[in-house]
Amino acid sequence: LAPLRSGGVGRAVLDALVASAREAGREALMLHAQASAVAFYRRAGFEPVGPEFVEAGIPHQEMRRRL
Repeated sequence: LAPLRSGGVGRAVLDALVASAREAGREALMLHAQASAVAFYRRAGFEPVGPEFVEAGIPHQEMRRRL
């Protein structure tokens, strides 16, 4: 929700997921980011992979991060 953005909650959740993946021995993470959130994921170390695509009627970008 828009009123909850920029409060650090999303980054805290993402950081917890990255930590959990590391603890599980994962080598990389992949996600489908809404195009409007690509900068958020870039700041968290994710990089775009391939072309933008439409998912559920919304432009998305596949992104990956090596752990």
